[in-house]
Amino acid sequence: MNLKDFSDVEYINLITYKKDKTPITTPVWVADFCNSLVITTSLNAGKVKRIRNNGKATIYTTNQNGTKKLSESFDLKASLIEDEDMKKKAADIIRKKYGLMAKMIMKGPDINRAIIRLEEKGGEE
Repeated sequence: MNLKDFSDVEYINLITYKKDKTPITTPVWVADFCNSLVITTSLNAGKVKRIRNNGKATIYTTNQNGTKKLSESFDLKASLIEDEDMKKKAADIIRKKYGLMAKMIMKGPDINRAIIRLEEKGGEE
C-alpha cells in the first residue's frame, strides 16, 4: 500500500496519537494534493493539537461513519499547512472533490480551518 492508494477514496479513518500514545480515530474526507493527501478540520479540533505535539498518524479506508476497516493501515507523517495560499488551494481541492456536500459543510471563511497534510514517512522512526 502507498499514499496514492488513498487519493480516490471517499473516507479514511485518521488515527492521531495523544502524548501517552493513546490512539484517537476520526473518519474524515481526504483529497490528493501535491504528492500528499490533505484533510480539513476546525483549527480547534483535538487532532490538530495532537498533530502539533506528535506528527505520527495512521490511516485506512473506511465507510462514512468510520465503523468499517476497508483497507490495510498505513503509517505516515502528519503536519499542518501554515501557508495561507497553500491552505486555500488545498481547501479548494477538497471542495471540488466533495462538491455540494463540501460547500454546505465548509461554508464561511477559512480563517478557523486547519488543513492537515499527510505524507509518506521518510527514514525516521
